[in-house]
Amino acid sequence: MRKLLLVFVTVLLTVSVHAQKTADIGIWGGTLTSVHGDMDEDAPFQSFNLNFGAYFRYNFNARVAVRAMFLTGTFASEGTVESAPWEFDKSVHDLSLQAEINYLRYILGKQKLRFSPYVTFGIGVAFFPYTFTSGRLATDPLGPAGILGFNPDHPELRFDAAGDPIDVEYEESVATPTIPFGIGFKYTIGERLGLGVEYQMRKYMSDQLDDLDDPLAHVNGFGETITYNDGSHNNDWAGYLGVHLTYMIFIGKKACPAYDAKNW
Repeated sequence: MRKLLLVFVTVLLTVSVHAQKTADIGIWGGTLTSVHGDMDEDAPFQSFNLNFGAYFRYNFNARVAVRAMFLTGTFASEGTVESAPWEFDKSVHDLSLQAEINYLRYILGKQKLRFSPYVTFGIGVAFFPYTFTSGRLATDPLGPAGILGFNPDHPELRFDAAGDPIDVEYEESVATPTIPFGIGFKYTIGERLGLGVEYQMRKYMSDQLDDLDDPLAHVNGFGETITYNDGSHNNDWAGYLGVHLTYMIFIGKKACPAYDAKNW
């Protein structure tokens, strides 16, 4: 994570010598496309999960910008874990700082530079609740799903004397670093207005997004703790698909002449 932050800062410092006094603000709206975690058979676009937000973008030149972005909305999906049904539904809040690199020269409002595909990448943090109920998956304390009852991270999860799962709900609030990246296409529709479509992915440095925190972790017959991931190796990814509307603002009395299209 530190190396990624160093690379990100280096890129911004490299282009900052050409910084121009111009910036954009925008709104973003779309849907969660999919969550890739511990579940199987969790097909994308199962339902429309509304997500929306806003961003501030500072343009260094016609190629490079940096964007501070906030997204919030519903994450919901259903599938199976070890053939047992599983589903979750929660609100997720996402804050990120991303570099935005245009494939073509693009300046909002300039007709000669009115469109471009682009890529984004950066760092971020996500906030969401984590809720786990022990009995939702466990049916046999010695079976594939039953090992959930012996999750070493949550020793309160137990089976009764008859081998039936005891429903114990475990809750906490999670704040986890993320690695955001995406692709998009933007187009000028007015002197200060732009429209775009974008697909964004998030890599979560936590395994709790789908309410399954390393669900196959267990203590074996020899008393050894068996785990399948940790804080830097986990299964949780999510994808967003949306559109954004951008309005150009200027920092200062007017845009720097060097920012004009003829100079890029």
